[in-house]
Order: sequence, then C-alpha cells, then structure tokens
Amino acid sequence: MPHSTPTTAELAARLTALEERVSELEHGATTEKTIDAAAAGTVHFSGEVALPMGEVKYQWVRPVDLLIETAWEDSFSRISALAHPLRAQILRHLLRQAASVAELVSAEVVSSAGTAYHHISALETAGWVVKQRGVYSIPPARIVPLLCLIACGENH
Repeated sequence: MPHSTPTTAELAARLTALEERVSELEHGATTEKTIDAAAAGTVHFSGEVALPMGEVKYQWVRPVDLLIETAWEDSFSRISALAHPLRAQILRHLLRQAASVAELVSAEVVSSAGTAYHHISALETAGWVVKQRGVYSIPPARIVPLLCLIACGENH
C-alpha cells in the first residue's frame, strides 16, 4: 500500500483538531458529547476522624438530582438545631468525651442543668446526640457530617 504525504491543508486541520483537544483537556472543558444528560453528578463527603473515644470512618454520596428534588425541610430542621452557641459548645465537648448533664455543668459548658436539658433535647430530637445510661454522646454516623458542616461554614 503506497504511503501518501498529507497536504498542507490536511496537516493544518489535524493540527487545529489537536490544539482544540489539548485546550479542552487543559481547561477541564467538556462538550455536549461527553455530558451524560441523565447524570447531573454526585455530591460526596467523607472523613476519617481519630477522637479520644475511638476512630470514625464515614462516607456519604448522593446524586445531585436526588438532592435537588428531595424535600429539604427535614435537612434544614436537623441543621437548624445546631444554630445556637451553647449547642456548639456542647457538641465540641461531646466530640472530646461523652458527658452527663452534671458533667457539662461541672465543666462550665452550660450554666445549669435546665439549660443543658433544653439544648440537649433539641440536639437529641435532631439526631445529633444520643443518650445511654444518662450519658450523652454524638453518634458515630453524625461526627463526620457535623465536622463537614463546620468546614462548610469556613470562608471559602
């Protein structure tokens, strides 16, 4: 089979195509051909956390379409339970060690048992805190999500 030499026009077209492809790859560009219309992507968060009470490994992945279409009320209710400075202090303390209400008062995390019960009740209802034999702790499945929310609140 004889080998033919490409014309200048053919070489120019091939060079242009290569330059366009390199530009797309360098700039993370996508074309309609590479986008799967059914998949808008996914959102991931995960973490490996070593705390005094043990190590927690956690990963959560959700399709974007599911997150957009799902009712947000439950999620916002759960998140809004965190929106108080005393609750933040309670959770910070519980990340280091589980504690009873008396221990939270003794450590001066809260000023009184009544105040502690008020705020812990809101955290418990929202699933951020659990109680076992009078001692409160953060469930392992809530530790990484809590820390992710703190990271989300940073100035990005």
